[in-house]
Amino acid sequence: MIDIVNSYEQKAKELYENCDIYYNKNIFIAESMNLEESLTKSRVHSHNEYEFFIPNSPIPFLVNEDSIFFGEIGYIYTIKSEQKHGIKYGLSNVEYTDILVKRDYLQNIMNELKCNDNIFNHPIYLSRELKFYLHIFKQEFKKYDKKDSIKLDMIGNLLCRGIITGNTNNEIDIFKEKQSYQKGIYLVADFINHNYNREIKIEEMAELAGLSKNYFGSAFKKALGETPHSYLIKIRISKAKVLLETTDYSLSDIAQKIGFKKASSFTSQFKASTGIIPSKYREKSKRQY
Repeated sequence: MIDIVNSYEQKAKELYENCDIYYNKNIFIAESMNLEESLTKSRVHSHNEYEFFIPNSPIPFLVNEDSIFFGEIGYIYTIKSEQKHGIKYGLSNVEYTDILVKRDYLQNIMNELKCNDNIFNHPIYLSRELKFYLHIFKQEFKKYDKKDSIKLDMIGNLLCRGIITGNTNNEIDIFKEKQSYQKGIYLVADFINHNYNREIKIEEMAELAGLSKNYFGSAFKKALGETPHSYLIKIRISKAKVLLETTDYSLSDIAQKIGFKKASSFTSQFKASTGIIPSKYREKSKRQY
């Protein structure tokens, strides 16, 4: 068992290598750095805190007790206190935010709100409100010696309340045991994570997985719940969101960087995936803060 919040110096660097760290007395936040070759190590562990894991890129092979599931961008996945969890295989070029909250602190808030942790059996939608609380928590922490600890505590409390009262996707049960994953499919998923910005042929992926072309597509979907093409598109769209939020690149430049030959193809696929065109998404993200 580990207690990350109360043993920051001893455990944080080991478990959250290549992460930016933010914390107060009750909450610990680790945000992966955008390093192209950084490796998120395979590990399954447990601890006393509640954990809220936010994929900032699609992440397969997440473990929660006996369940192995696909972590999709736009959701918060909860690990209850003392549950075994982690990432089944080491993966590189993935991005995430991880929030740990002291058990007694979170349970006191749940008691105030008259609810229990059964609300965490389903993934929580990552709302603009929750993104905002995360943003201002990090901004206050970055003031370092000049940060206001009372203000930081208040923002942390709002973040926890927002998570507890957030909307959930009840169609996904993260504790339902899934089909076991094949190592070959893992290799393909990691390969896509690195090569999303170019054309990837089905024959290339099937060969890497050690499967026939005819069987590969169904095996990939059985393992990840996604076709190889839809998984590739999710990677591309998640990378596009980051570029739209953090750069002034033109839509044509972004399309090229994430593997689309034409800006029009990128725009239509982005809208099909998100319900909004890229320019509107950028406009909304700029207004958010």
